[in-house]
Amino acid sequence: MQVTMKVDKATLRRLFSTSGPVVSTYFDLAAFPDEDAWPRWHALARRLSEQGSDPATIEALTRRVSISLPGSGVLAMFAANGGLLLAVEMAGAHQPDLAINAPLPRVLPLLAWLQERPPYVLAIVDRTGADLAAYPYGTVTAVRQTVTGPDDEIERNAPGGCAQLRYQHRAEDSWEHNATRVANTLTRTLADFHARLLLLAGDLRALQYLTKHLPEWVRRTVSIRRVSGSRSQDGAEKGRAAQVTAQTRQAAQEQTQALLHQLAEARGPSGRVAEGIRDTLDALARGRVQTLVVVDDPQDRRTAWFGPLPTQVSDRREVLARTAAPVTSERLVDVAVRAAVLTGAEVHVLPPGTSGAPAQGIGALCRFPAAGGQ
Repeated sequence: MQVTMKVDKATLRRLFSTSGPVVSTYFDLAAFPDEDAWPRWHALARRLSEQGSDPATIEALTRRVSISLPGSGVLAMFAANGGLLLAVEMAGAHQPDLAINAPLPRVLPLLAWLQERPPYVLAIVDRTGADLAAYPYGTVTAVRQTVTGPDDEIERNAPGGCAQLRYQHRAEDSWEHNATRVANTLTRTLADFHARLLLLAGDLRALQYLTKHLPEWVRRTVSIRRVSGSRSQDGAEKGRAAQVTAQTRQAAQEQTQALLHQLAEARGPSGRVAEGIRDTLDALARGRVQTLVVVDDPQDRRTAWFGPLPTQVSDRREVLARTAAPVTSERLVDVAVRAAVLTGAEVHVLPPGTSGAPAQGIGALCRFPAAGGQ
């Protein structure tokens, strides 16, 4: 059973604004296809109990596991104060079982999985309209709608003679009117789902009219790609699904490479790049960060300090203790991600060993230069 709660910036802000410790669990629903997964879950529950998690919170997590078993992928869950805060079934994810009760949630594996599955819209178009399927971050369930154009005169066939050209023009006018309606609906859908990937399939002439009527901001900021198939039952569904998977994966990789290129270009006297632990935390403390970039290394044990306010972060307790109370120590990357989420910054996750990653595995592209930058 696929049950996915919506993950967006507001959800993450609520997660990081939760008072008290947060339980973070990642549970592989099918580590071994023939096993009984419950003993593994009960072992995780005992671990949480030993860490001080309250019985009501563990019970809420257990109820959610029961909904998902038997299943596939990894179930990410976050809970606190006896209630479930967020649950996401991460299809296709590879993540070892994890259960931890800590001051901050462990969201990097979830963010990395979402990052590989950018929101996109699939439009299958013909001369009468289109079938649209919008996929939010990380979901395999589409929000679907059908667009029907205002004109139904779509055939160009007509008797010969002087009337043929008139029939042809009338048909092409109808195609263009229909394409305009599809373009308008498609533009709203891309904006509503914050999608920057548009996959198009269908009639070539209809697609030409459609792209002609897409607004400039779509053609400038959205990656538009072709996949196979048509609105008819042509047997192309399986092949198209494989193409969609490949295109979304490629789009995610290109997004990462584009960000790394931005970081490389902005290094130096511009002052728009923070790199390394101290500089990045300082940029977060000043609200300068536009995009935080972190390497997700499960073996990373470095810590940082944070206070109640989003910008109260530092790698030195004595610096923060002057203005913040209470002051708490937690994993460096989790402290940085909390500050980024609560100050409206984006977060981009890199795997260990990524070429071009920032020094010390943490950095940021900033909204404005540091004091003294050009």
